[in-house]
Amino acid sequence: MAEVLALHGSPGAGKSTLARALALTLAQANIPWGVIDLDELSLIHPYPGRSFPRENLRALWPNYVAAVPDIKLIIPTVFADEQEVELLHAALPGARLIICELTAPIDILKQRVTDREPTEEMAVGLRRWVDVYHARSDLERIRHFLVKTYPATVDESARTILQLAHWA
Repeated sequence: MAEVLALHGSPGAGKSTLARALALTLAQANIPWGVIDLDELSLIHPYPGRSFPRENLRALWPNYVAAVPDIKLIIPTVFADEQEVELLHAALPGARLIICELTAPIDILKQRVTDREPTEEMAVGLRRWVDVYHARSDLERIRHFLVKTYPATVDESARTILQLAHWA
């Protein structure tokens, strides 16, 4: 059965970084894997709306499952609410969906987005999103498990995620 691990969390939590680290670890173990970044699926101007990346995923999913029926797919994303979890699950028929929330202290998250963004304007916007994300009251209901990405290294976080997802 295909399994999908959604790496969910605040900007700066390490979703994209850990998706790459998990993919490398799975490849080294000869486990079939894929990564689909919903942010990358939504790169278009003008932006057609929040459902656009999910509809792109819905179109891609049958190809992944046809190519590798027991694939371990990693999706770095941010769920806006519980309804988005259901919509993602509907876009992945037949898959087991596992949600890992990634977190770190707010000051660390803000520093990470500041360090990676090419302009101060972009960093300011993402620092605001860090605050918005952490003001939410639904995070415990969305995740299956939580992994702290600080002070852990990327490799330590990846090992923890694989164990908690039962992929190791």
